[in-house]
Amino acid sequence: MDFLNSLDTDNIIILVFAYIFVAATVAKLGSSREVGGKKTLMYSLLFTPLYGLYYVYNSPAKDTLKIAHYRCPECGLEHTDGHSHCPNCAKEGKRVRLKKFYMRTY
Repeated sequence: MDFLNSLDTDNIIILVFAYIFVAATVAKLGSSREVGGKKTLMYSLLFTPLYGLYYVYNSPAKDTLKIAHYRCPECGLEHTDGHSHCPNCAKEGKRVRLKKFYMRTY
């Protein structure tokens, strides 16, 4: 009972924000799983973040596909073919090296 009496408004606000932060962190973990982030956030807020964490780890991972894309820094066009230099800029006589980056799809 002394613990409840010692809590003032500032400490309660800090505890509520900490609870929401932990629930949001668990929801971030859930976004890479089949359950999704929104559903995990709801379970974490309604029950506890510990239950949300249990819910996340019992859910299968999303099927993701990592696709390589190549972007030209000169003209900004993106290519999915593995060119070493931009074919669009090569038409103009420029030899611009493409930058490789990955995109994930579900």
